[in-house]
Amino acid sequence: MEAMGAPAEDIEAVRAQVLAEAPPEAPEAFGVYADNLPTVSAFLALRTQWNYAGMVGQRTGFNYAGVSAWMQTHIKPRRRRALFNDLQVMEHAVLQADHEQRKNNEE
Repeated sequence: MEAMGAPAEDIEAVRAQVLAEAPPEAPEAFGVYADNLPTVSAFLALRTQWNYAGMVGQRTGFNYAGVSAWMQTHIKPRRRRALFNDLQVMEHAVLQADHEQRKNNEE
């Protein structure tokens, strides 16, 4: 705008508007213990394997066929059972958080 000769007050008005429309700050980052990194990485890799139901597309749990196929391709057999158990713990936590969020939105 300066290069085109716009008045300073117009430039400031646009700057204020851009700052007002800026997206909110990113959520605070958090650390992951090294022991948990394989589970968290697998959980994130499986983000497309959720089943949804109902009119609002409520999560109902993992598509275990997809999880199993992914694990057969990416995880060594001796590690699969422990990883699967860890993923179920995380799945349960997500479903509980979804339930609490829906409950809070209804209030």
